Amino acid sequence: MFSQGFRRALFVALALAVLFLALLAVTVLAADPTPDPSGLLIDPLDPRAGAGANRVGTPLAALVAVIGIGFVAALATALYVRVTRAR
Repeated sequence: MFSQGFRRALFVALALAVLFLALLAVTVLAADPTPDPSGLLIDPLDPRAGAGANRVGTPLAALVAVIGIGFVAALATALYVRVTRAR
């Protein structure tokens, strides 16, 4: 049904996926959900610290970054189409 090359590629892809998931699980299991006990480096927006807002980060900066990335992608696409179009 499938060629030998396809089976080999599928096997390699599945092996890499299992390896990636295993490494991800190790990273997750190594994470500590408690905040740092240091009194010097308390993040006021860390929801694990029990104080501050329930949001972490700056939503306005994220919005500006997303719009900027979209603008750059659209500009790069328009430039690529202009440069590579048939003459």
